[in-house]
Amino acid sequence: MNQSSLKTCVALTLLATTLTVQNRVSANELMPSGVNAEINSVESGLRGAVRFEGDPKWNIKDRMEFYGVPGVSIAVIKDYKIHWVKHYGVTDRETNQPVNDKTLFQAGSISKPVAAYGALKLVEQKKLSLDKPANQYLKGWQIPDNDFTRETPVALKHLLNHSAGLTVHGFWGYSDGLPVPNVIQVLNGEKPANSSAVVVNLAPETQMRYSGGGYTVMQKMVSDAMGTDFPTALQKLVIDPIGMKQSTYEQPLPADKLKFAAAGYLPNKKAVPGKRHVYPEMAAAGLWTTAEDLAKFAIDVQMGIKSNKSQVLSNSMANKMLTPWVSKNVGLGFFIDTKKHGAYFGHGGWDEGFSADLIAHKNKGYGVAIMTNSNHPAFIEELKNAVASTYQWQEYIQPDFSSLDIFDSELQRISGRYFFNPDMLFTISKQDDKVMMSYLDGNEMQIHRIAENLYVRREQNRKFSFVKNPKSQQVELVFDMGHGETISRRQLAKGEVIPFEAVVNGNLDAAEKQYKAMFKDQPEMKEQVEWNLLNLAESLADKKSFEQTKQLLELNTRLFDQSITSWEKLGQLHLAMSNKELAIGSYKKVLAIQPEHKVAIEALKKLTSK
Repeated sequence: MNQSSLKTCVALTLLATTLTVQNRVSANELMPSGVNAEINSVESGLRGAVRFEGDPKWNIKDRMEFYGVPGVSIAVIKDYKIHWVKHYGVTDRETNQPVNDKTLFQAGSISKPVAAYGALKLVEQKKLSLDKPANQYLKGWQIPDNDFTRETPVALKHLLNHSAGLTVHGFWGYSDGLPVPNVIQVLNGEKPANSSAVVVNLAPETQMRYSGGGYTVMQKMVSDAMGTDFPTALQKLVIDPIGMKQSTYEQPLPADKLKFAAAGYLPNKKAVPGKRHVYPEMAAAGLWTTAEDLAKFAIDVQMGIKSNKSQVLSNSMANKMLTPWVSKNVGLGFFIDTKKHGAYFGHGGWDEGFSADLIAHKNKGYGVAIMTNSNHPAFIEELKNAVASTYQWQEYIQPDFSSLDIFDSELQRISGRYFFNPDMLFTISKQDDKVMMSYLDGNEMQIHRIAENLYVRREQNRKFSFVKNPKSQQVELVFDMGHGETISRRQLAKGEVIPFEAVVNGNLDAAEKQYKAMFKDQPEMKEQVEWNLLNLAESLADKKSFEQTKQLLELNTRLFDQSITSWEKLGQLHLAMSNKELAIGSYKKVLAIQPEHKVAIEALKKLTSK
């Protein structure tokens, strides 16, 4: 994995950023109060979701360097038009090619609302139904019926709303050289798919549970209804009518598009092997696009709401898309943030090496699309806040808080370990002169008291408090989710240890037993567990802690003996440790699982050649 100097790249290319102003006179003809001044305000106004009195603001160049973001593209929406578009940095640290109007980024999960737009168009064309069982429209594959679906069969509205009870939260994608499954193999969890089968294990319409698997079912429904492949279907339904000229769902990218594609970079600033992953789960994660094209999409939704002038949906269907259902913050494809005087709609995106965000106001005609070729959503949040502050978005930016002292008696009351999910916890404790919320995966955030038993973190605009549960008599951390909804995180008892905590503490045998018991009762946790363990292994390898990394990857291969990723990483580690025979064994295991695995084939050729 090659990594050049980000500082040099940014310094050389920031001067060559591209600026496009639409529906306005040229930026250099404007008075200081015009677009140029607004752009300067955004570029120098990056800020966290929560600010305290005296906090500084940052400029975009410094924050790109701080996070290690190679390239950025931003499109600002104002008065239902694209107000300005600007690009920063490079598409690829190896080539130092500047980001420009044609640079393609992976949209990650922003693929979902664009795909949902196409599905809703088919509903208006009466080729699909929101309410009838999805199996009536699926050809050659069916959602397996079980006890959960007998009373309420899965329908398209459930798929779009993440309330179908379907499994598989998200997808890994397929790196360069790996065979790519078709959509039925993905849905069945069959080789060469690297994800589990998509099944219903929760009664539909009872709760929101995010499911990329559900959107993959929708992908097949749309293809079947249109009688064509999914990229062609979405090109006809959404991309061409809106004029998203650079965008495509093609996976992998054809040569004429690939030349515009950015290379992705991971949270540790390393390049994605092979530059980018392929996502056959196109509706869930497969859109290649630009910030400008995403802004066009958001404006089309806004125009459908405002004056029935969407190029795709009617006013009634656009409103239905943005109406929360089952959950108070999820519509049919978009997340909805309802305020006292209106609502924002949007979605974030994360593919391997790429992060993005799209947000727009339902009725005010403003918003922003931001795309990057790195996995640093915190940077995107800061840039988004700079836009919201510059254009004074309604009810979006909170006033600055005063940080109050957390006295010893209060610290004693709230300190402890808190359950986040079955394989993750966080600890509230004092570290030096700060009170921190520390997750097992190494993520740490300082907490600040802003009122009596009311706290915030700079990184997330979510207030929380600590309340004693009258039944358990234990203190719980209670997040205020808005709209009268709360989420509580219980405090763990002294002897209670979750599996990942045992891993972090080096007790791998105990962790293995706990994981095996967990998988019997909660098989849906397998994806999260493998993600946690592989991320920890990567972190340990970066620190050259090879023996610990080896033990952790060996645990992973015992827990997930059919995981190509785990065996491949173990093979790579053995090579780094000069364990040739063990590396050969790991790569042979990869080929036993997936005989056409090109990376393993090439590795074995090199290892066995004389």
